[in-house]
Amino acid sequence: MTKDRNKKKRPAEKEPRRISGLIRRRLREAVFGVQDGLISTLGALTGIAEGTESRAAVVISGVVIIVVESLSMAAGSYLSSKSHKQYLQRLLREEEEQIARDPEGERREIWAMYRERGYPDEEIAIIANRLLSDKALLLEDMAHKELGISPASLEGPAGNALVMGIAYVFGGLVPVLPYLILSIDAAMPLSVSGTLIALFLFGGLKGRLVGQRGWRSALEMVGIAGLAAAAGYGIGRLASFWIK
Repeated sequence: MTKDRNKKKRPAEKEPRRISGLIRRRLREAVFGVQDGLISTLGALTGIAEGTESRAAVVISGVVIIVVESLSMAAGSYLSSKSHKQYLQRLLREEEEQIARDPEGERREIWAMYRERGYPDEEIAIIANRLLSDKALLLEDMAHKELGISPASLEGPAGNALVMGIAYVFGGLVPVLPYLILSIDAAMPLSVSGTLIALFLFGGLKGRLVGQRGWRSALEMVGIAGLAAAAGYGIGRLASFWIK
């Protein structure tokens, strides 16, 4: 009964590691998408609101920005992730071909690597025989130690693109929403303050996830967003003077 219980528990014990690995791979895209959606949309809408003083123009611009930029960001994430994955796959193929073509050369590399790391010859002989008896295991070990690649953890371009696009939409909606329900004079300060609060909270969360101080990450995001809003407001003012 004890052995059966242990066997049943093992898959559940591995599950948190698998999930945390997935979160780490998508975190970069989510952070970039939300951050860019909040900051770029806030800067653009603040400038448009100040320059046109038209609620309709701001709302239409906001919808266009969110749709176009979310698709553009998703496409960019997909293409860059795919290119990076293809490059890593090429390196893995070359390493696999090298293993098949020159197994004795791989044996010498294994001995050299593990001697450099301080392993005794007796242990190296065991490791070398084990690796050379399993080509998949040898490829994984050599790819990790020589190329810094883990074959099992290559990123999925489609997943990255989906996370990026959705994250941008959620970020972009925050500065747009006040203009949907309020007059332009009332909506602008609410849009700016609401976006800054969202960035502060999101920055704090991001800091905790990556092991940094939450308040420092939060203030960094708020500072960048504040500059973007100020730039948008200033450009809008200059544009309104030029148009008038």
